[in-house]
Amino acid sequence: MPKVGMPEIRKPQLIEAAIKAIDKHGFAGATVSVIGKKAGVSPAIINHYFGGKDGLYEATMKSLIREFFDGLSVEITKTKNKSAKHKVMAIVKASFSQSQTHPQVVKAWMGFWASAMHTPSLYRLQNVYSKRLNTSLVCVLKEEFDLQEARNIALTVAALIDGMWLRGSLAGGINKKQASEQIQNYLDLVFKSHH
Repeated sequence: MPKVGMPEIRKPQLIEAAIKAIDKHGFAGATVSVIGKKAGVSPAIINHYFGGKDGLYEATMKSLIREFFDGLSVEITKTKNKSAKHKVMAIVKASFSQSQTHPQVVKAWMGFWASAMHTPSLYRLQNVYSKRLNTSLVCVLKEEFDLQEARNIALTVAALIDGMWLRGSLAGGINKKQASEQIQNYLDLVFKSHH
């Protein structure tokens, strides 16, 4: 069980070290020892404060998810008086933001998604992230569509975002412009057929 009281300055340092270790060694190869060396701390410190590698990974992903939703909030605020379609595209823009699509961060996300299937704490975290993203999409889409249709469109948009992430990560980088344009094309069709 992670301990409280770790100096706040150390947490970002360990999270950054975890992201770098995942980038170089993959999720499985980024051991507490490797991460500790990158951060310049003893593996015992990681075990003490995070309860081991899974605890540190959970803290790392919480940090990336928090960063994503902070960015999402900023993008949504910019579209306050705009159409629902603009607001959905703001969510898409946040999904492909520079900080989230940095190659090291993409590898951390991909490792997280793969590990979430086998690690209960990461699975719960993935569920929270997924539900929160879905809720954000549905809330915006309800401005134009009935609830069930908003849910269906939100599911498709989330699947498109995830698909672009997967394809981009396997291709060596996410083409943010192309990914956004593909999702924009889908939304254009959906909104056009609605009117």
